[in-house]
Amino acid sequence: MDSVAERYAEEQRSRYRGAVTERVEAGRVRDYLLALESDLTDPSEPVPPLFLLSLGRNRRPHLNRLPGGTVNASDEFEFFGDVFIGEDITVKTELRSVEKKAGSSRDLYLITAEKLYHNAAGELVARRINSILRWD
Repeated sequence: MDSVAERYAEEQRSRYRGAVTERVEAGRVRDYLLALESDLTDPSEPVPPLFLLSLGRNRRPHLNRLPGGTVNASDEFEFFGDVFIGEDITVKTELRSVEKKAGSSRDLYLITAEKLYHNAAGELVARRINSILRWD
């Protein structure tokens, strides 16, 4: 791994140190659904699986970031169980790889991380593999 890749890897590791536990709040689910022009008619129904994207995020990603830019490159999801309003979900993010890629005008780095979502019973409810492109 070259020095730039190592800097990006350390940046990602520092942003996602340790697991984060968040409550699935009714208001947050409502706002998510309103953005989709949808509604949860029965609060005892599971929340939409992609709502989990809003959990375990760095709320101020611009702070402590190295100069340069980032763009989402891909997401893969697997859902294993339902999530309901009022549940606590723990998200653990682990860096998987940082790969140097040749861009047309500069080197790009493909950073891949895995996010695991567990409910309070410790059951894995979802898995996300996220890749971003990063450059100086």
